[in-house]
Amino acid sequence: MRAARRPHARPGLIAVVIALWVVIAAIALTGTLIAAFSQEHPVHFSAPVKIYPVTQEIPGPQCPPGVQGAIGQGPSGPTCYQLTVGITIKRVNDMHVERVANGEYAVSLSLIPADSKALTRLTRSAGGRPYALTVRDQVVAAPRVDGPITKGRILISGHLTRAGANVILNRLKGRAVQSA
Repeated sequence: MRAARRPHARPGLIAVVIALWVVIAAIALTGTLIAAFSQEHPVHFSAPVKIYPVTQEIPGPQCPPGVQGAIGQGPSGPTCYQLTVGITIKRVNDMHVERVANGEYAVSLSLIPADSKALTRLTRSAGGRPYALTVRDQVVAAPRVDGPITKGRILISGHLTRAGANVILNRLKGRAVQSA
């Protein structure tokens, strides 16, 4: 005579298989989410960002006749930035505001590879000179560049608050920002 099977053996095995399946699914989902959020988020500008070496800063709300430049807000008020040949950026891999030292903020731009190479060539002889970032012929920022930018990342900093960094970010994206 044969011994009768225990009815509890199968449900235990099924429970183990289901538990393993849930663990594997959770690991796969976690990996997918990490991969998705670690990727950069491309930004296409509504108007191209142009980057120019600045040869001279002239105080005033207009550029003098014959001076090729763009108007922006300098440290002491409206300024004409005299410009030379630059590059045009139509999109970046990523652009965001980040916190830097001393509780200040900066705007970070990660360039696409072709624009990164062009920026390296443009900043090869930077030597402490300012570079104007313009949108629609208006200077958004004119940070000083101390050396060649070789990694394809621009960090616009200089005693910025979060609100000030967001203004620069929005102006680079081509959004008008109203004064308070």
